[in-house]
Amino acid sequence: MTIVQPQSTVYFACETIGSAAMRIGWLVWAVLVPAVPAAAQETDADPDGSEIVVTGRRPLRIDAKVLRAAQARFAADHAELSPQGVLRFELWRRGKRVRADGLNLALTDSAGRQVPATIDGDGRAAFAPVPKGRWFLTAPAQPSGMSLRPIVLSGRTGINDRRLGDLRLQCRIVVSMAKAKASVLAMPVIGVFDAIGGCASKSFGFYHWAEQPLAGAVAVAADGGPPTVLPLSATRDAYLPPLSNRKLGNETRIRTTYQ
Repeated sequence: MTIVQPQSTVYFACETIGSAAMRIGWLVWAVLVPAVPAAAQETDADPDGSEIVVTGRRPLRIDAKVLRAAQARFAADHAELSPQGVLRFELWRRGKRVRADGLNLALTDSAGRQVPATIDGDGRAAFAPVPKGRWFLTAPAQPSGMSLRPIVLSGRTGINDRRLGDLRLQCRIVVSMAKAKASVLAMPVIGVFDAIGGCASKSFGFYHWAEQPLAGAVAVAADGGPPTVLPLSATRDAYLPPLSNRKLGNETRIRTTYQ
């Protein structure tokens, strides 16, 4: 999910935890969690600078405090925004979702104890509440860097037919994960973001990534009426859900079609 402020002012792109580099017109700070190898070999950035991941072949190792933050935010807000929703996590590599089947994802502590992840039929991971203490999400070595992304889905929905309330909660979870991992340099930016309304602010847009190139995306209000066409990214790999539109309730559906 990418956070974009209106064209008249500075843009904020929220992609990868651990990034706090400022450039003209852009400030990249943490939202999605990079699957950082224990001993990284190199750092890659995509052409538009929106995502920075660390690549290597050593075992996956992510501080589980970001999972704990995600679980806490979901527990606090799901009754309001997503009463029937479930929290899952996806692995992404270079703009493509990677199924977690066979990766042997697990929470591991310094004593070698493990709590295996549960993988659903769509290759997404679920985790039991993260135990107290220092835990890490681990997996066997992978050939390149991956990012960990939360997703909230309610019953009778899917990636092509989302509840707006699920997306609103998902945004809050992403920001909570960012705060858990943010550097000191990023904290002033996060403070400003919170002060003006966070995920509910009309001053920002929140692009949501798609698994395939998009043909279109629309918002369909629960009480009927014509669908609202949603903006797509220039590369048609993300859409802009109307999270801050108070006229659209949480049961509004966001429907996407692919090329």
